[in-house]
Amino acid sequence: MKFQKIALMLAPVLMMAGCAKSPEATVQGFYAAIAAGEITEAEAHVSNQVIGMLGPQKLRAKLSSESQRITACAGLDVVEVKLEGKGEVRHGTAVVKYKGSCDTSQTKVALLKEDGKWKIGAGK
Repeated sequence: MKFQKIALMLAPVLMMAGCAKSPEATVQGFYAAIAAGEITEAEAHVSNQVIGMLGPQKLRAKLSSESQRITACAGLDVVEVKLEGKGEVRHGTAVVKYKGSCDTSQTKVALLKEDGKWKIGAGK
């Protein structure tokens, strides 16, 4: 009986641990938020490092501009992310394919852990 109580108390914690976003999912979520015009949600995927470099207004303007561009390309088809690295830093590429006739784009991405969550950082 005592074991069951402990198991019931730990179950939500273990479930939340399994829900942690991977660095790849962070990049995909970032692009999905931009494509949906959810600028505040997209900002949540960006590190304080980048926000500090650009400033909040300039970051929002860039994200809004990218959202409009994705809309003009008929939306996102797929975002393929390939990352390398260990620990709390990853570097790699994001290949973005569109539903419309826009050319596929390839962007260098850098991710870092900030407060236990993967965030998009400034690339090298």
